[in-house]
Amino acid sequence: MSRFYTNLDELTEKHMRYLGLNVVAIALTFIMLFSCGKIGSKPAVPIDLRIMSFNIEWGGTNISFDNVVEAIRVARADIVGIQEADGNLQRLAVALGWYYDLSNYVISRYPLIDPLGAEGRYVYVEVEPGKIVVIANVHLPSYPYGPEAIRDGATTDDVLAIERSVRLPKIQPYLEVLTPLVESGMPVFITGDFNAPAHTDWVEAMVGSRPFLTRAVDWPVSRAVTAAGFKDSWRVIYPDPVRNPGLTWWAGRPPLDLYTPGENDAHDRIDFVWYEGPATVQSSEIVGEANQADVSISVMPWPSDHRAVVSQFQVMSAPMPPLITTARRVYRMGENVEVYAHGPADTQVIISLIRVDDAQQVLARQPLGSGGHLLFPDHLFTPGEYRVEMGSAENGALSSRGFWVLGAQATPTVDVIGLLFNQNDPIDIRWHNSPANRNDYVMVYRSEASAGNEADGPWAYTNARPDGHLSLNRTTSEYGWPLEPGSYVIRLMKDDSNEQLAESKVFTIQ
Repeated sequence: MSRFYTNLDELTEKHMRYLGLNVVAIALTFIMLFSCGKIGSKPAVPIDLRIMSFNIEWGGTNISFDNVVEAIRVARADIVGIQEADGNLQRLAVALGWYYDLSNYVISRYPLIDPLGAEGRYVYVEVEPGKIVVIANVHLPSYPYGPEAIRDGATTDDVLAIERSVRLPKIQPYLEVLTPLVESGMPVFITGDFNAPAHTDWVEAMVGSRPFLTRAVDWPVSRAVTAAGFKDSWRVIYPDPVRNPGLTWWAGRPPLDLYTPGENDAHDRIDFVWYEGPATVQSSEIVGEANQADVSISVMPWPSDHRAVVSQFQVMSAPMPPLITTARRVYRMGENVEVYAHGPADTQVIISLIRVDDAQQVLARQPLGSGGHLLFPDHLFTPGEYRVEMGSAENGALSSRGFWVLGAQATPTVDVIGLLFNQNDPIDIRWHNSPANRNDYVMVYRSEASAGNEADGPWAYTNARPDGHLSLNRTTSEYGWPLEPGSYVIRLMKDDSNEQLAESKVFTIQ
């Protein structure tokens, strides 16, 4: 083990909190002090990794946030894909003394690196100095839910049409970007709450084994992931769904007044750890409430309506490709910008800081060795969009990464372009100064509705951009199109939660 990892482990959670440092910044500081250097000539050996998928339900605070933390600890996870973080991802990572990535909702005991082109669909995990695995983390739409449609009398064709229109288009972009990574020799993992069962579970032998499982169904999402070459870690270890159904939803957590699933809700296995590339699954376990079938790791009271799944792998990590990235995508005036670069061995690279505007002004250039960390001081920046680039005389341009700097006191805003719309007209929306979490979103509310009330219309994600625009229409909206005639506002909402960041002026649908 290198000095980098040894010293990082010696930092206690207490010290990190006292210093007030983001765990990613701690990692980058040590990279600055100790270069990863060149990988030696020792024969490559596999490493053990425990990878977990965990929907913590509305930020994990409904029952016990401490038990969310404890569930990850007792599962002995190394890397966790979190769903429904609701603004608490950093809090969860700090409680564990781990790294976190807000573009992918991944936490890890190993450094996380957000590479160019990932666009919130995957992240590198530096499990050994200069060597990585890839993890993608998904949370597919929950409504309409296929097994409940079957419960309510839908035909198989109806259910397949739902899956192909609602969830299949959401997983396909992940498969498109992950497949080339697998082909390049990288171990790739997909964690997530898929909100869809596996085709390997809804087979003839399972018909009648639990309520609402009344027929075999060839579920399209799991079929597509399998067709892309990925393997379902639970079903590899437990190939017989009759003996080991591995149900992950719903879990028997204490009841809540707002929402508690019950016997009229379909039990199923919808949380997964998929894998492909140079990795072999050794075990897979369900983490949940005590005394339930297939649950082998327990915390009580269980804090979520989902059970988690954790799988152990032997993995051959892959060399990290040349890249440059920033510790965060969004900074504020007065903050230094941390940059991490990894270039070809024994090659001097030049890092350039560029303001992205009409002039494309180069603000600074600085040499960097084959691996390391640097800071661009805050005085170089005014509010705006920037890019860092890495290049070398031998190889030309190698990698680049965009980021934003906001004003120190800038607050989020959201605007509607127009005041009066016909019922099927697209609604053009612009926002500024959002925190750029992957799951920030804009949503339509009745103008008289109070903050936090149920929305009356469609919504869409902001694609993790602090400034941007979109046209809300039948194609881009997730739900509720078209709007009924009436008065509405658009609200900019934080990270899949009910926390309102900004509200537009009132507009009318006629």
